[in-house]
Amino acid sequence: MRNTLRLLLITLLTGLLLCSYSYAAMKKTQKPMPTSKGAEHKMKTYYMGRFAIDLPEDFKLEIQSQTVRYAEVSDFKWKEKDRDKERNALWAQKIEKIKKLTPPKIRKQIIIEEKVLKGIGHEARAIAYYGNQYAPNCTYWTILADYGTVGMWLTLDGEDDGLSIKNFTNILKHYQYGFNDLTKDSFCLNYGRIELPYLEQESTYARFAGPMGMKLEIEMRQIHKEPESGGIISRTIAAMATGFASGLDIEKVRSRKKTAANLPGEEEILQGSDGENQDLSFDWEYLGTVESGEKPWIQITLDTEPDNRDEKIIIWDQILNSFRPAYKR
Repeated sequence: MRNTLRLLLITLLTGLLLCSYSYAAMKKTQKPMPTSKGAEHKMKTYYMGRFAIDLPEDFKLEIQSQTVRYAEVSDFKWKEKDRDKERNALWAQKIEKIKKLTPPKIRKQIIIEEKVLKGIGHEARAIAYYGNQYAPNCTYWTILADYGTVGMWLTLDGEDDGLSIKNFTNILKHYQYGFNDLTKDSFCLNYGRIELPYLEQESTYARFAGPMGMKLEIEMRQIHKEPESGGIISRTIAAMATGFASGLDIEKVRSRKKTAANLPGEEEILQGSDGENQDLSFDWEYLGTVESGEKPWIQITLDTEPDNRDEKIIIWDQILNSFRPAYKR
């Protein structure tokens, strides 16, 4: 089955690294991108974390998530004209979901307190609760903040309530809608950004569905120690040498050092066949700099079938060459 071949190729490329999931970012039309057939793709800029990337507009965001300073954060646009009604409904749904959680055995109830947070947007509601039945002293906070055009969800857990409150209050107060006048301190979500420098625990994940069966994934996260393994090129060589790829006919379409966003990474394009199925995989990876928001571990992958290979390579090159720090237009 092609899915098995796809999994083997992706595993070969990523070196058994695990991907974390979540949601995305966007906007701004760029110059059209030519293809091998002379057609043009209109481009959109997607902002995610401390970086930006241009994708053909027929790439559709499927999921994006991000963590900043230990907090899971996501912003969204209100669907209804009556924002108060929508906000009340969303909050009621969240409360009901929390009530269904199983509290730790030593706790009599799941919810600790609810309160309104002052000085954050138009309105911000917070709830503290025991979100892990196996961690009786771990307090979870979930906040819904209304900034007018957009709303934001934030979830954070920790042992110290005082530090948690100080942390999420600081994050929420530094949210700004839109992507004008971005700085080195801008950490971007879907519709706006949090203006805070890197501290620790940042990550971003996004997945897009593109034309011609292309699946694009982008993952970034901070590292706290120097990476022990080599890059994708050495991992691929090692995997093939140890027989991991036995039974696969693998063609190295491209294997090289490649700088993107001013970061010295490695790029590989592999085409594989198990005799019945074929798969084409693209991968770029930067191993990261310890405790850096501007230079986290980054992996960009694109998986597809090998049809229209030349055109897909052109699209991949345009995407990868557009990858840059968010504050650079």
